[in-house]
Amino acid sequence: MTSFSPKASTRRACMLAGILAATVMFLPLLTATNLLAQESEAVHVDVTAADSTAATYSVSNFRFHITPANTAAGKAALGSRNLGMPMSTTRPKSLTALATTIPAVPAPGFYPSDLVNHGGKFLATTTPNAVFVNESSCGGTIAACWGNPVKFLSDLSNSTFIHLTDQYVGTTANNRYAPGTSAFTSIQVFPNPFNNEKIVSQNDLLAALHAAAKTLGTGYGHLYNIFLPTGMDTCFDGTSACYSPDNLGTFVFCAYHASVTFSDIGHVLFSVLPFQNVSGCNAAAPTPNGALADSTNSTLSHEQIEAITDPDGTAWFSDSSLDTFGFEIADLCQAVGGGGSGLFAPSIVLNGHSYDLQLEYSNKYHACAGAP
Repeated sequence: MTSFSPKASTRRACMLAGILAATVMFLPLLTATNLLAQESEAVHVDVTAADSTAATYSVSNFRFHITPANTAAGKAALGSRNLGMPMSTTRPKSLTALATTIPAVPAPGFYPSDLVNHGGKFLATTTPNAVFVNESSCGGTIAACWGNPVKFLSDLSNSTFIHLTDQYVGTTANNRYAPGTSAFTSIQVFPNPFNNEKIVSQNDLLAALHAAAKTLGTGYGHLYNIFLPTGMDTCFDGTSACYSPDNLGTFVFCAYHASVTFSDIGHVLFSVLPFQNVSGCNAAAPTPNGALADSTNSTLSHEQIEAITDPDGTAWFSDSSLDTFGFEIADLCQAVGGGGSGLFAPSIVLNGHSYDLQLEYSNKYHACAGAP
């Protein structure tokens, strides 16, 4: 994880520097009831000048953890463990000694990289809040832009799959991550001079987050998932580490989860999920809910479960293997799948509905698993 405070005078310059460095089966229809459930339990939030000021001058402890894209740039980040995690000074444990204490397990096998609790916060319960950005630019409905993420989170919260996290968060309670009120907002985007895509800066994302969080709530009781529409790129300011499917040289990540502290409203947990139905991020076929929905949902489950077990990068992550040092619960299974593709199980059933999801790491089995 990396911490910094953006400066107003460099925001646009950093964004341009990042751009220049880039030179760096069926799709079940959502019922009317489901569509209304996603659209009606929502508020519209305007990003004001005060939100932009807070995102520029009032930010501290910005920590992030990326999901690498299945691209050369993403695999390089995965291979170097450059995911945003802080590097611990703790020496990795002896793999030989560790292996002698853990019995063999069925395929996909034992990985000598169990998650370790480093003493930080985890989420025994929280309320996920979706933040839908520029919905009118990609069809005007959640279904047209992203599929069914709110319904998916409801199914995930009511599933046995989510109980893979019980061993890390110390509770077996049901439906403890039920989605709350969604927010709709608009963000100004800028043309990328090298292609036909638009780009949104990191500061503008933080401004939208600030607007939503001051309306719906802050702290560990909320987790904001910011959904970006198709055709919108984003980079970490001042870098060439981007979501940029149109520019493979800088296409490092598919999404990330993060936390930040605003001086006026406090600590906020969030994830940024750009459009996932692109090569390098999309779900593996077959997709029981269609490529658009399952690509969104698989990455969303990755970010959601990592945020639950390691919201600030100080709780559950691996430190027992040099190969996977700093990896979180979903990274361990994504790495096995080869950078971005992950180990998928199209038959995972959540609350009676099938989804194409990445498996998650279980200390109980010392392997990737699809059930607790």
